[in-house]
Amino acid sequence: MVLKKCILVLQDGKVFNGFSCGADGEAAGELVFNTAVFGYQEIVTDPATAKQLICFAHPHVGDCGFNNEDFQSGAIQAAGLFFKEYSRRYSNWRADRSMQDELLKENIVAMEGFDTRALIKYIRETGVQKAIVSTKDFDIESLKAKLAEVKDYDEQDIVKTVTCDRKYFVNEAGTKATIAVIDYGCPKSFLETFKAQGYKVAVFPATSSAEEILKENPKGIFLSSGPGNAKNSSYAVETVKEIIKKYPDMPIFAVGFGSQVLALGYGAKVIKHKIGHRGANYPVRDINTNKIAITSQDNGYYADNNSVEQNDNLQITHINLYDNTVAGFANKKGNNFAVEFSPSLDSDETGYLFKNFFDMVEKNA
Repeated sequence: MVLKKCILVLQDGKVFNGFSCGADGEAAGELVFNTAVFGYQEIVTDPATAKQLICFAHPHVGDCGFNNEDFQSGAIQAAGLFFKEYSRRYSNWRADRSMQDELLKENIVAMEGFDTRALIKYIRETGVQKAIVSTKDFDIESLKAKLAEVKDYDEQDIVKTVTCDRKYFVNEAGTKATIAVIDYGCPKSFLETFKAQGYKVAVFPATSSAEEILKENPKGIFLSSGPGNAKNSSYAVETVKEIIKKYPDMPIFAVGFGSQVLALGYGAKVIKHKIGHRGANYPVRDINTNKIAITSQDNGYYADNNSVEQNDNLQITHINLYDNTVAGFANKKGNNFAVEFSPSLDSDETGYLFKNFFDMVEKNA
């Protein structure tokens, strides 16, 4: 088999050469890395990865193939992928195609056969930045010129590219109260969690007004995860501010991008991480219980510690033990709360967050 050349050029001029294991073409975006050892299908199909080029720290990716059940959205959301070695043979009883089959089908550029450790070390030292990957243009100056035309990730309103087009319902015949989900790029797993507990779920586009959302008479609101910087999605912040003002007792649970929206809605500041938190092994301490949870994270922003501490309406609830940044906060009443990691109802370590939210919803019903 003849391997096709592939090249990666970073915004600062750093170059990595490898071989293509995806579609022919070019892709540009914010270059990040993910340390997770498992769950690559869920990672690359999560809308939170939109317009990102992802380098996997785990050296061998592709062993489990792809299946229709583990998609977190309708397609691969990442702009491009990088591996030390891509496995062309997959072995998993749930898989019905290879990862490469999906990459080719969805026209996703991917690169392998280079030192991903060196790339990740470089990102850790210099911070995330724009990059471009190509299988057809190997002129570095040409690629740098193309990259210069790409708008900085931090300045884009990416949520509008991944949110749903119109309101829709999940489990409309549910026996419990309605939970409103504001879709900033909501992974399928969260909707399935609400459905499994018997709740009616009304999913709203990120651009929905407070009036449109409250018209469905929700007893709780979930602010989903998603891509990008919430400061560029002022419409989302204004909607949440209005909901809090009109219904101060409304239970609100925010995750990832949603936590940025909630922080900004309360007047706190949001800061960009140098390299982001992306992986399945981030230790987080719950300040109230002093318990440690090992969490999955996929975010590039966080609520500024000082702005939360000095905010009369907010309190820090969780701290990331890697860098002591805010991993969770709540309002003083406790009915509006947010975390920067991805909780799971089935988890012994983070399931209590959903249970607390459900208790609030039931009391509000």
